Amino acid sequence: MKNKLTEFTKKHPIMVYWILAILLVLVILPFAILIFTKYPNFGKDIDTVTDGKGYNTNILYSLPISLKVSGGIWFAIILLVLPATASISGIITSFILKQKEGIKELFKKFRFWSPELSTGEGLKIWFQAILLIVVINFLYSVLKNYLSDIESAAFFKIHTVYSIKEIVFIFLTSLFFDGGGLMEEIGWRGFALPRLQKKISPLKSSIILGVMWSLWHIPVKMNVSPFSDFISFYFIFTIVCILYSIVITYFYNRLGGSILIGVAIHGLVNDSTGIKSIINSDSLEVHDFTCMSLIAGIFTGVVLFILYKEGSMLGKKKEHPATAESGS
Repeated sequence: MKNKLTEFTKKHPIMVYWILAILLVLVILPFAILIFTKYPNFGKDIDTVTDGKGYNTNILYSLPISLKVSGGIWFAIILLVLPATASISGIITSFILKQKEGIKELFKKFRFWSPELSTGEGLKIWFQAILLIVVINFLYSVLKNYLSDIESAAFFKIHTVYSIKEIVFIFLTSLFFDGGGLMEEIGWRGFALPRLQKKISPLKSSIILGVMWSLWHIPVKMNVSPFSDFISFYFIFTIVCILYSIVITYFYNRLGGSILIGVAIHGLVNDSTGIKSIINSDSLEVHDFTCMSLIAGIFTGVVLFILYKEGSMLGKKKEHPATAESGS
């Protein structure tokens, strides 16, 4: 039985990884629902202890806060374990394939950049990636005001619940300690992306991974209603996941394979500092589908530029057969 499982996984590593990731989510989801039902006032309690700042995806900022409210420890566990299913699946599948050696291979790209890159070149690529996502987030905030016909006098008025010190702390730590980025990317960019890129182009790899990433989210996105809204929201959400994947793949490849850049971009996209709404008043209301469409539009422009500049290889250099990673 063990040998059959290993052989099947070697033939279909991505399929096994993805199915296992979804199964893990489905196993944990009933516990999440139980906790959400038992502690329905978690959000309000967090707002109370934070003077309205609430809970964001930055682990270092939000974890201590969650421990101050009733049921907070269980919320913290669930909010970390649910995204971690993507990485846990990668670890399990790597172990099935090559035992301890497989896990070592998985984590060896948990680095800033490959040894072939100089420090200066690595830092330049990191700066470009961070600046790009920050500009995109701010542009998104600007476009929301534009679509909402905000008066010119208030168009660029800063609205944030955080102090300058908090913004700096949350921004810097979200690069590496975002709940989604840190807990998921060992799976998506650590396990799945290198294997996909061994068999197909980086562009096709990113598209497939984006669809996988999107579908994996379905169990935790079912709160969108009615059903017709869910379908339209999920369609544009899938497009956004594909666009995100292409951008992450581009910087991942330019850095010679770096899970950490995936963690950082994922964290910045989740935007725990609130740059996506920094010039939007609390009363501003924009439909979820419209918000997703704005993000998709902005990232489409970025992706088209990357494709014009790099083509379907997305910054990936051809590897010598002797140094190429195993695709199993």
